[in-house]
Amino acid sequence: MWHKNYTIVDVETTGGSPLLSRVIEIGLIRVEKGEVVERFKSLINPQIEIPQFITEMTGIKNSMVKKAPTFEELSENLLPLFEDSVFVAHNSNFDYSFLKAEFAKAGLVFSSETLCTVRLSRILFPQYKRHNLSTLIERFGFKCKNRHRAYDDAKVLLDFLKHVDRTLEPKVILRAIDSAIKKISPARFRTKLQKDELRELEYISEI
Repeated sequence: MWHKNYTIVDVETTGGSPLLSRVIEIGLIRVEKGEVVERFKSLINPQIEIPQFITEMTGIKNSMVKKAPTFEELSENLLPLFEDSVFVAHNSNFDYSFLKAEFAKAGLVFSSETLCTVRLSRILFPQYKRHNLSTLIERFGFKCKNRHRAYDDAKVLLDFLKHVDRTLEPKVILRAIDSAIKKISPARFRTKLQKDELRELEYISEI
């Protein structure tokens, strides 16, 4: 399965819509040829208030992000970490839609093939009904020090991919990835976004 580069991502946000809410934390791990080549994590100043229910879930307070960089300040350094790789996330449409919107607000177009690990888990382990991240942690004995923190959740997805690689036949894995991956046109990096493209951004929620 490691014939592709993967950028494993998790974001924490102020809410459910990337058009109204903002990213408050990002964690990512870039894997090339099966080896981790880059790790990145940062709190992000969303420039709006973090709702109390988000703080209760993540532990991230307004005071914690007050002096953190904005997404725009990080965007030029973040974008290359996704270049020539598959975007991997749990419920990938959520994380992908938020990052696409955040890059758009920074004047950049972001596009990538995506691999949803929820979909991948359903394909590889159809005998189970539940495939949320907490269930995967319990089912396979993964360690997660801080649940609902971006880097720690991304690390669980790396552990999941490693577990799949160790325990299943390569042909089975490749067939599942091919079924689960969402392919798009080649990514255009550092391209200025037209205003009409920004208006067309829509939030797609994966059930």
